[in-house]
Amino acid sequence: MRRPLGSFLIYTLLSIGAVVMLMPFAWMVSTSFKTRSEVERWPPIWTSKNFSRTWHLKTNVSRGSVGGLDWKGLTLREALVLVQSETEKDILRIQIDDDPVYRGTVTISFPTDARFLRGKLESSLFEEFSSTLMKNTKQKEVLQILSESPDAETFFSRFFALYLHGKDAYLDRRNYVEFVEKAAGSSIQQVEFLSRYVSRIPEDSRDEFSRFMESVKKACADVVGSVTIFKKGKTAILDLTEVESIRRELNIWLDKLDTDNLSGSLRSNPVIRLYEQRVLETVRTTLDRLETYLFVHDFFQAVQKERVDSIVVKFTFMDEREKKNEFLLSLNRIDVPEELKAIVEQELNRSLEGLAERVEKRIDEKLYFEFATLAVENIRIYVQQMKQLGSQLLNLLNSKSLSLRAFEDIGKLIRWLQSEESVAASVILDKMEQLTQGVEENEFFEALKKVCSEIDTIGKLRSLQSRVQSLMKIIQAPDFVTEARLKQNQTIELVLKDVDPVYLEDERYDVRVDYTFREVLGNVFHNYVAAWRSAPFGIYYINTVFVSTVTTVAEVILCAMAAYAFALMSFPGKGLIFSLFLSTMMIPGEVLLVPNFITISRLGWIDTYYALIIPWIVSVFAIFLLRQHFLALPRELQDAAKIDGCSHWRFLWTVVVPLSKPAIVTSALLKFVGSWNAFLWVLIVTNKDKFRTLPVGLQTFSTDVGTVYNMLMAAATFSILPIIVLFLFTQRYFVQGIARTGLK
Repeated sequence: MRRPLGSFLIYTLLSIGAVVMLMPFAWMVSTSFKTRSEVERWPPIWTSKNFSRTWHLKTNVSRGSVGGLDWKGLTLREALVLVQSETEKDILRIQIDDDPVYRGTVTISFPTDARFLRGKLESSLFEEFSSTLMKNTKQKEVLQILSESPDAETFFSRFFALYLHGKDAYLDRRNYVEFVEKAAGSSIQQVEFLSRYVSRIPEDSRDEFSRFMESVKKACADVVGSVTIFKKGKTAILDLTEVESIRRELNIWLDKLDTDNLSGSLRSNPVIRLYEQRVLETVRTTLDRLETYLFVHDFFQAVQKERVDSIVVKFTFMDEREKKNEFLLSLNRIDVPEELKAIVEQELNRSLEGLAERVEKRIDEKLYFEFATLAVENIRIYVQQMKQLGSQLLNLLNSKSLSLRAFEDIGKLIRWLQSEESVAASVILDKMEQLTQGVEENEFFEALKKVCSEIDTIGKLRSLQSRVQSLMKIIQAPDFVTEARLKQNQTIELVLKDVDPVYLEDERYDVRVDYTFREVLGNVFHNYVAAWRSAPFGIYYINTVFVSTVTTVAEVILCAMAAYAFALMSFPGKGLIFSLFLSTMMIPGEVLLVPNFITISRLGWIDTYYALIIPWIVSVFAIFLLRQHFLALPRELQDAAKIDGCSHWRFLWTVVVPLSKPAIVTSALLKFVGSWNAFLWVLIVTNKDKFRTLPVGLQTFSTDVGTVYNMLMAAATFSILPIIVLFLFTQRYFVQGIARTGLK
């Protein structure tokens, strides 16, 4: 009975140990399949929605176009993209506040009660609304927006951006509750201040005054308690129900603070009039912010009378061929010189990705050839300087709604720039003066026109490329949706016809993505593909295999010879030398980094394979391991070999090595794994991707901003996969080599 119980305990402990050892690897593989949001989720989960056939996405509508954005935290590139997108007015933008979408069929469901206004709001209705709003509101920002808006749609867009968009939005729940709390706190301070002037109140009204002031203080404290609960909610912005509830609380507060219930003599007192100015006006301003929003919102809803005929927008991704066809069709609609279209079509046959950059490079080469006759030292630098000048000049001309074609010669252009009293014009004139030195004015002006034409063409190509790359294939949509785009895989843009997007920005949309089985597989292995493309892992793989193989083979050869000498040969000082070898194992490897690096630098081996291979082709541990195994071989074999006239070299490779296969495989496997996983030394002695290995490549996913764990785990998985396969095929030799080392 004892033996089965003991065996059960042993197998149980072994199973637990195996699970504990495999858990980190299993978690790494699990993480490699997850999306970014799932990696950051707490508590962590083992599964991933990448295995699901349908995603339901969290989304929010970008209200008020670009003008309502919070620009803090945006990079310059992001800001420029947003400024460019501002030129496209008839676009409904739905931001995916979830993981990016890279494939599948996207379905946007409109609410069943969705309404909109086709065309523009009648100017007479807007004028009537404007006059009423000006009478009823005291919000300075709203009045300013109203005065600056040329039409109703612009006003609605800016108004809702002010109230509903960004961290400083008026109806941000924290902002508005703090606004009310501040008004209540200020009112209490004013009441305490005015209470000091009780001596200016007639004696027969002092009791009434004191009771009123106490009731005002209590009402201010009560409203804070009633409104503070709205700081918490599902959304950052107060919804319509919450706005109505807060308005009721504020109306109750205002009724309690009103002076209508005071006696006539007290109500006409200067102290009470001062109270009305300092307290009541503050409270009315707080309430007026909500009243203004509700008034505009109600009017905005009332003018939308048309229902959406189709409650679904469904689109899917285009393949490369469809995008190229769309690009060619769109190319014929824009003003591009015919000779450049041929270049564009040639580059398009290669790939749409990076098209504008490749075309620009070819046009630059053409300009280098055409400008070769100019009397300049370096034509390439000159062309680049001309392009900088052309960009600045075109920006200035575009701001004035002018074209370079409006100037017949360089003289007229210079006179126009001199008449423009601006810093930009002065900078352009200075650069023109520098670039015209040694060049005839007519030649310079012709060159400038060619450069500006190139800049304009490349700009159009970039815009067209960006549009086509984000373009989606519409399956179903209402008649007013003409185009669908998915930018950066996280922003849905619906191009509208005869409908201003502001009339659709007040709706909540249900967005889902459906995947086929093939697309599910694409989601599952998306991190692996993205990780592989994020760095030159093909080069890293080749370098790692090459360095690991060469160091392993070299170590086996050299260490086998050294171990044979220490085990089976006799020479003076053998024991002392072997002891010195073993003592070097006690020196930490980090101590040797600096002297080794200095040596490699002096030899000029930085960024070479020599630095990765030569310092690591000998291992004292491998010599010790093989020596101990060689000592376990029968001495009679060596004696018989000597009798047959066998040399040490032949005896080593024909007798000793074949009999020591487990130990040699163990040594080789340990060396291969160590070389495969080497990180610090490779990072120090290499600066170029051409010579770097996989472990150094993994740092691609760790930056100062943070670590992309799902892609890092994917890269780590396909990096260690060869090692796992190698160990599975050699584990028998590995176990034998460790078990038999040192046994007689």
